[in-house]
Amino acid sequence: MRPLFHTVVVFAISIASLSAGNILLKMGMDRFGALTTSGVPTVQALVKVPQLPIGIVLMTVQFIGTMLLFKWGWDASVVIPIMGLCYVGTAILGKWMLGEPVNATRWFGIFLIILGVIFVARSVTQAKAP
Repeated sequence: MRPLFHTVVVFAISIASLSAGNILLKMGMDRFGALTTSGVPTVQALVKVPQLPIGIVLMTVQFIGTMLLFKWGWDASVVIPIMGLCYVGTAILGKWMLGEPVNATRWFGIFLIILGVIFVARSVTQAKAP
């Protein structure tokens, strides 16, 4: 059984990397679209958009983190809902880095996600924790 600290670190890294990866993919695809629309060949445009491969690497980090949590014996019904916190991180980063509007309805939805994660996390008792 892994110490809880290791589990929390893997969750945090996975959530942060997926949130950042999503933002980088959005930034990269916006730039890629602008380049290809202006006539730059696809392969050349891919080389000029470093956000895409960096975003893919960050999403791979999240994937490996999720596999590690499963390997440590955590239930999918716990891991996947907690990974839902990436929606919170993505909304915050989207507002901060991309200037996307996040209205009150979205913030309420984000609050509900956080509340759901709290319920799921509290459902894991020490006896049941891997």
